[in-house]
Amino acid sequence: MPQLNPEFFVSQLFWLLITFSFLLVFLWRISLPRISSVLERRESKINNDIKIAKQLQTEAEEIQNQIELQLGEARQHMASLIKESELNFKNKATTELSKLDSELSNKIDESANIIENNKKKSLNQIHEQIYEITRLTLLKLSSMAVDKKEIKESIAKIELNNMN
Repeated sequence: MPQLNPEFFVSQLFWLLITFSFLLVFLWRISLPRISSVLERRESKINNDIKIAKQLQTEAEEIQNQIELQLGEARQHMASLIKESELNFKNKATTELSKLDSELSNKIDESANIIENNKKKSLNQIHEQIYEITRLTLLKLSSMAVDKKEIKESIAKIELNNMN
């Protein structure tokens, strides 16, 4: 084996030193700076993205708080509008009911007056017809002429006797 031959040690050491030196310089000057710059850019991008995400999160939280406040205000406003509408409706319903009540009372009173007047008229007509029937009956039965005045007086006397 030529690698273990001592006369080739010096040349092998020389080439070993040159190769490792070249690799060391290549890695130290070219590859490692590129890798470190990529890592630094990556880290700065990640940090920048984290910073932006935090800012967006705080903005989102502020917007969420504003939305919740506006929703709360809208709910309160809606509740007050509902209460106000309910009160207005109750007031209108009460006034309408009182109007209807008074109109119905007036119509009932009018109807009662009309019924009473019709009753009086009907009774007067019945009395008139009774007087006429009585007069005609007396005329036919007794051939005696009796006027309405006499019949009315007789009936009034009978009614007074019945009441006492």
